[in-house]
Amino acid sequence: MCGIVGMWNRDSRPVDRSVLDKFTDTLTHRGPDGRGTYVDTLAGLGLGHRRLTILDTYESGRQPMSYAGGRYWISYNGEIYNFLELRNQLEGMGHQFASESDTEVVLAAYAQWGEECQLRFNGMWAFAIWDREEQILFLSRDRFGVKPLFYAVGPMGFAFASEMKAFLALPWVDKRMDPETVAMALENPSVIDATEWCLMVGAKRLLGGHSILVQAQHQPLVSRWWNTLEHIPDIPRRFEEQADGLRDLFLDACRIRMRSDVPICASLSGGMDSSSILSGMCFLRANEMGEHRQASEWQRAFIASFPGTLQDELEYAREVVRHTGATSVEFTVNGRDVVENLDSMIFSLEDLYWEIPVGPWMLYRSQRANGVYVSIDGHGGDELLAGYPHYVVAAMHDAMRPVPNLVRYSELRHMLLKMHHPGADMRLPRLMELIRKDTMHPIRFRLSSIWRSLNRAKGELATIAEDPPLGDQRHNSQDEWLLVKPRDAAIPNILPNSRSRSRLFVELWRDTHMSTLPSILRIFDRCSMAHGVEVRCPFLDWRLVCFAFALPSVSKIGGGFTKRILREAMKGILPENIRTRTHKIGFASPLKDWLGSSLRSFMLDTTATASFLGSNIWNGRKIRADVEHAYALNDLRRVGQALRYVQADRLAHQFKEHTNT
Repeated sequence: MCGIVGMWNRDSRPVDRSVLDKFTDTLTHRGPDGRGTYVDTLAGLGLGHRRLTILDTYESGRQPMSYAGGRYWISYNGEIYNFLELRNQLEGMGHQFASESDTEVVLAAYAQWGEECQLRFNGMWAFAIWDREEQILFLSRDRFGVKPLFYAVGPMGFAFASEMKAFLALPWVDKRMDPETVAMALENPSVIDATEWCLMVGAKRLLGGHSILVQAQHQPLVSRWWNTLEHIPDIPRRFEEQADGLRDLFLDACRIRMRSDVPICASLSGGMDSSSILSGMCFLRANEMGEHRQASEWQRAFIASFPGTLQDELEYAREVVRHTGATSVEFTVNGRDVVENLDSMIFSLEDLYWEIPVGPWMLYRSQRANGVYVSIDGHGGDELLAGYPHYVVAAMHDAMRPVPNLVRYSELRHMLLKMHHPGADMRLPRLMELIRKDTMHPIRFRLSSIWRSLNRAKGELATIAEDPPLGDQRHNSQDEWLLVKPRDAAIPNILPNSRSRSRLFVELWRDTHMSTLPSILRIFDRCSMAHGVEVRCPFLDWRLVCFAFALPSVSKIGGGFTKRILREAMKGILPENIRTRTHKIGFASPLKDWLGSSLRSFMLDTTATASFLGSNIWNGRKIRADVEHAYALNDLRRVGQALRYVQADRLAHQFKEHTNT
């Protein structure tokens, strides 16, 4: 896991080595263990690499790396978890290797299969391969966009980098903030990850499952190489057999992600996904299902706690630690930590999000300080297997089509109630509302009459099943606050025939490929790599993702539980109290509490600065007045809605500051 950059003067102008060095070292935090550069003088091309040493810790694993007598050169960020299997296959085809790294396997695979090598990789990656003979630069990003890749195109120049802010080092890239894209991100931070647009005018985002082919006399050609729909497998019909299949895939995904030449750990929240991962790792080792390249040290579990808040899951995490025999490293996160590190967090994120992910940023800082550079995390489990409350609401809608299934509705309603803490601010969909929206007209009319006569509607509450993020805007504050019309996201439709699919399938697909999960992956990449820590995600093994989308809805939500199939698969592996736990918290920080205390001065001071008040993107004076009014009313949710604007203001200031230096 590393930081990569590259630049190509396609008119063959010489590479300015001082610029390449500066460009490379903007990503020192991603690769604090070493650096390297390569320059093809005749082509005017340069590659840079900052190394985080995970596999092959010796000099033989350094990058940029060459292959085939210097024909191919690579700068690579990521891990190919099935590199041992691919290496054996390639050796059987005559390839020879000088290192023990997965990097050289990527090069050999490209030399053997060309662009088709992408389909053979099981992992996460962003890489650029330079073919000196063909004068082709090929860039690739993994299937689901776990690892980031940005690029910039000038009249005769092309550049790429792991992070957008790396382009601050290149003189020719337009570093201004793009008002329409900033407005789009302020309106909905999750949308931006499904587009090529970036906050910086001169940068573009390569989407997950896409590649770029760059040649001297042509415009860069962006292609989509991965479509999950084309790889959906046939699965057993019986639920028990489906659970067996999921268990096998999940354990194997954990097994190959334990391959490391340095210590690894688990980030443990106490929720279903992270607990399954630590318990799965323990199960593999207890049953001697390891191998010689698996990490010798893996038993540490890092736990962030938020004492005295609803976000604290420490008691559940400790139960998993006792069950697995792992060594726990616990630390608390408080408002003082936020104030002291807020600017660093904002610059690390380099983008906008619903909230500032304080907990994850502090978690990975703790891991690095404790000498651990690889974390196995649970990202993707909720989006693939329907772990959030709004998925239960989607299933409720499906229960009304084409003919209402009141037994299914009642089961789902009870399930939704159990997902929230007693006394939590939650609301349920009205049955009549579902009937009006989702049933066929004649049936809808008859049921409406029956329902009115029974007069049961009084007992139902309003809409929506999930308490939204603190910064989520459920009213028209954007119309009041934005001065610029947000850019049209123009997200491509990658799910054909969506109307013929269940609402649950469509929401899971959207959240996995276009909104929630891409945003989470972006945030956790920046939080972890800010401290030189690699995050691996077993639930995003492509085999498991495809298997999950082959499952019927009732295998995901049914039997009284969300993630039904994972719970069944983890019988005997996961502590029973965790396996059958129903209420959902999520790894969110108690930002609302902090906004009312330690962050109050920061919010009031920042919204009063000249840059904030004079913004040409948002109405700073209106926001400032609204923040003061919200504090007077103790309306901290309204204050939270302004936090994203404060992030944008601070980020613009930081971009200018780093450009000047």
